[in-house]
Amino acid sequence: MPAPARKALRDRKWLLAPAGLLAAISLSAFPFRALQFGDRNGLNGLPFAKVQPLVSDLAKAQTLAQQGNIDLLAGQSLPGNSVTLRGELADANCYLATHTHAYDHAFCAKLCVAAGSPLLFVPDQGSQAYVVLTPRNAIPLPANLLDQIGVPGLLVKGKARDAEGLHALTIDSLQQ
Repeated sequence: MPAPARKALRDRKWLLAPAGLLAAISLSAFPFRALQFGDRNGLNGLPFAKVQPLVSDLAKAQTLAQQGNIDLLAGQSLPGNSVTLRGELADANCYLATHTHAYDHAFCAKLCVAAGSPLLFVPDQGSQAYVVLTPRNAIPLPANLLDQIGVPGLLVKGKARDAEGLHALTIDSLQQ
Protein backbone atom coordinates (compact mmCIF):
# COMPACT_ATOMS: atom_id res chain seq x y z
CA MET A 1 0.00 0.00 0.00
CA PRO A 2 1.50 3.38 -0.96
CA ALA A 3 2.40 5.80 1.86
CA PRO A 4 -0.36 8.36 1.10
CA ALA A 5 -3.02 5.61 1.22
CA ARG A 6 -1.64 4.31 4.57
CA LYS A 7 -1.70 7.87 5.97
CA ALA A 8 -5.32 8.39 4.82
CA LEU A 9 -6.36 5.07 6.45
CA ARG A 10 -4.55 6.01 9.70
CA ASP A 11 -6.21 9.46 9.70
CA ARG A 12 -9.63 7.88 9.12
CA LYS A 13 -9.06 5.51 12.09
CA TRP A 14 -8.25 8.50 14.30
CA LEU A 15 -11.47 10.16 13.24
CA LEU A 16 -13.60 7.04 13.67
CA ALA A 17 -12.16 6.06 17.07
CA PRO A 18 -13.47 9.15 18.91
CA ALA A 19 -16.84 8.84 17.16
CA GLY A 20 -17.07 5.19 18.24
CA LEU A 21 -16.08 6.10 21.79
CA LEU A 22 -18.71 8.83 21.90
CA ALA A 23 -21.37 6.40 20.63
CA ALA A 24 -20.39 3.80 23.27
CA ILE A 25 -20.58 6.38 26.06
CA SER A 26 -23.97 7.59 24.82
CA LEU A 27 -25.39 4.08 24.66
CA SER A 28 -24.03 3.08 28.07
CA ALA A 29 -25.59 6.21 29.60
CA PHE A 30 -28.96 5.55 27.95
CA PRO A 31 -30.38 3.16 30.60
CA PHE A 32 -29.53 5.66 33.35
CA ARG A 33 -31.25 8.46 31.48
CA ALA A 34 -34.25 6.22 30.77
CA LEU A 35 -34.62 5.57 34.50
CA GLN A 36 -34.39 9.28 35.26
CA PHE A 37 -36.69 10.35 32.43
CA GLY A 38 -39.93 9.78 34.34
CA ASP A 39 -38.72 11.35 37.57
CA ARG A 40 -37.93 14.84 36.34
CA ASN A 41 -39.17 16.60 39.50
CA GLY A 42 -38.41 13.93 42.11
CA LEU A 43 -42.05 12.83 42.33
CA ASN A 44 -41.19 9.12 42.59
CA GLY A 45 -39.20 9.84 45.75
CA LEU A 46 -41.99 11.71 47.55
CA PRO A 47 -42.96 10.21 50.91
CA PHE A 48 -46.32 8.42 50.95
CA ALA A 49 -47.74 10.99 53.38
CA LYS A 50 -47.22 13.74 50.76
CA VAL A 51 -48.77 11.70 47.94
CA GLN A 52 -51.82 10.45 49.87
CA PRO A 53 -53.65 13.84 49.98
CA LEU A 54 -53.49 14.01 46.17
CA VAL A 55 -56.13 11.24 46.00
CA SER A 56 -58.72 13.89 46.79
CA ASP A 57 -57.27 16.27 44.16
CA LEU A 58 -56.63 14.19 41.05
CA ALA A 59 -56.42 17.30 38.85
CA LYS A 60 -53.43 18.52 40.87
CA ALA A 61 -51.91 15.03 40.77
CA GLN A 62 -52.31 14.96 36.98
CA THR A 63 -50.65 18.38 36.65
CA LEU A 64 -47.70 17.29 38.80
CA ALA A 65 -47.36 14.06 36.84
CA GLN A 66 -47.32 15.92 33.52
CA GLN A 67 -44.67 18.32 34.82
CA GLY A 68 -42.61 15.36 36.02
CA ASN A 69 -43.14 13.46 32.75
CA ILE A 70 -44.81 10.55 34.57
CA ASP A 71 -47.68 8.48 33.18
CA LEU A 72 -50.53 8.78 35.66
CA LEU A 73 -53.19 6.11 35.23
CA ALA A 74 -55.62 7.73 37.68
CA GLY A 75 -59.24 7.34 36.68
CA GLN A 76 -58.64 4.59 34.13
CA SER A 77 -60.79 1.50 34.51
CA LEU A 78 -59.15 -1.86 34.96
CA PRO A 79 -59.63 -4.70 32.50
CA GLY A 80 -61.02 -8.11 33.41
CA ASN A 81 -63.69 -10.71 32.79
CA SER A 82 -67.21 -9.95 34.03
CA VAL A 83 -68.18 -12.11 37.01
CA THR A 84 -70.93 -12.45 39.59
CA LEU A 85 -69.75 -14.04 42.85
CA ARG A 86 -71.23 -14.69 46.27
CA GLY A 87 -68.99 -14.49 49.31
CA GLU A 88 -67.51 -12.13 51.85
CA LEU A 89 -65.10 -9.23 52.14
CA ALA A 90 -62.26 -9.88 54.60
CA ASP A 91 -58.91 -8.35 55.50
CA ALA A 92 -55.83 -10.08 54.10
CA ASN A 93 -53.78 -9.99 57.31
CA CYS A 94 -56.14 -12.07 59.44
CA TYR A 95 -57.53 -14.23 56.64
CA LEU A 96 -54.15 -15.28 55.23
CA ALA A 97 -52.49 -15.68 58.64
CA THR A 98 -55.23 -17.55 60.54
CA HIS A 99 -58.22 -17.94 58.17
CA THR A 100 -60.13 -15.65 60.54
CA HIS A 101 -63.11 -14.02 58.85
CA ALA A 102 -66.91 -13.81 58.96
CA TYR A 103 -69.30 -11.59 60.87
CA ASP A 104 -67.71 -12.24 64.30
CA HIS A 105 -64.49 -10.80 62.89
CA ALA A 106 -66.01 -7.79 61.08
CA PHE A 107 -64.81 -5.07 63.47
CA CYS A 108 -61.24 -6.38 63.47
CA ALA A 109 -61.28 -6.73 59.67
CA LYS A 110 -62.53 -3.15 59.21
CA LEU A 111 -59.82 -1.90 61.57
CA CYS A 112 -57.13 -3.83 59.68
CA VAL A 113 -58.34 -2.53 56.30
CA ALA A 114 -58.51 1.02 57.68
CA ALA A 115 -54.87 0.61 58.76
CA GLY A 116 -53.85 -0.48 55.26
CA SER A 117 -54.31 -4.26 55.11
CA PRO A 118 -55.41 -5.32 51.64
CA LEU A 119 -59.06 -6.17 51.21
CA LEU A 120 -59.91 -9.66 49.99
CA PHE A 121 -63.05 -11.18 48.56
CA VAL A 122 -63.49 -14.78 49.74
CA PRO A 123 -66.07 -16.55 47.56
CA ASP A 124 -68.45 -19.11 49.04
CA GLN A 125 -67.55 -21.54 46.25
CA GLY A 126 -63.99 -22.31 45.25
CA SER A 127 -60.72 -22.06 47.07
CA GLN A 128 -59.25 -18.86 45.68
CA ALA A 129 -59.47 -15.50 47.37
CA TYR A 130 -59.33 -12.31 45.31
CA VAL A 131 -57.47 -9.13 46.14
CA VAL A 132 -60.05 -6.35 45.82
CA LEU A 133 -58.94 -3.54 43.52
CA THR A 134 -60.67 -0.27 42.90
CA PRO A 135 -62.64 -0.26 39.62
CA ARG A 136 -60.71 2.86 38.55
CA ASN A 137 -57.09 3.68 39.38
CA ALA A 138 -56.58 6.15 42.23
CA ILE A 139 -60.29 6.27 43.09
CA PRO A 140 -60.96 5.06 46.66
CA LEU A 141 -63.27 2.14 47.35
CA PRO A 142 -66.76 3.44 48.20
CA ALA A 143 -67.82 3.54 51.84
CA ASN A 144 -70.89 1.37 51.16
CA LEU A 145 -68.55 -1.41 50.02
CA LEU A 146 -66.22 -1.03 53.03
CA ASP A 147 -69.23 -1.11 55.36
CA GLN A 148 -69.92 -4.67 54.16
CA ILE A 149 -66.61 -6.12 55.40
CA GLY A 150 -67.36 -9.32 57.31
CA VAL A 151 -70.94 -9.67 56.06
CA PRO A 152 -71.41 -13.19 54.65
CA GLY A 153 -73.38 -13.95 51.51
CA LEU A 154 -72.66 -10.74 49.56
CA LEU A 155 -73.45 -10.95 45.89
CA VAL A 156 -70.92 -8.89 43.91
CA LYS A 157 -70.70 -8.04 40.25
CA GLY A 158 -67.41 -6.91 38.81
CA LYS A 159 -64.37 -7.96 36.84
CA ALA A 160 -61.93 -10.73 37.71
CA ARG A 161 -58.36 -10.79 36.50
CA ASP A 162 -55.47 -13.17 37.06
CA ALA A 163 -51.92 -11.91 36.83
CA GLU A 164 -48.93 -14.14 37.56
CA GLY A 165 -50.90 -16.37 39.93
CA LEU A 166 -52.58 -13.50 41.77
CA HIS A 167 -56.37 -13.30 41.56
CA ALA A 168 -57.87 -9.81 41.60
CA LEU A 169 -61.41 -8.51 41.57
CA THR A 170 -62.89 -5.09 40.95
CA ILE A 171 -66.36 -4.70 42.42
CA ASP A 172 -68.80 -2.62 40.41
CA SER A 173 -71.92 -3.38 42.46
CA LEU A 174 -73.02 -5.42 45.43
CA GLN A 175 -76.21 -6.86 46.87
CA GLN A 176 -76.95 -8.68 50.11
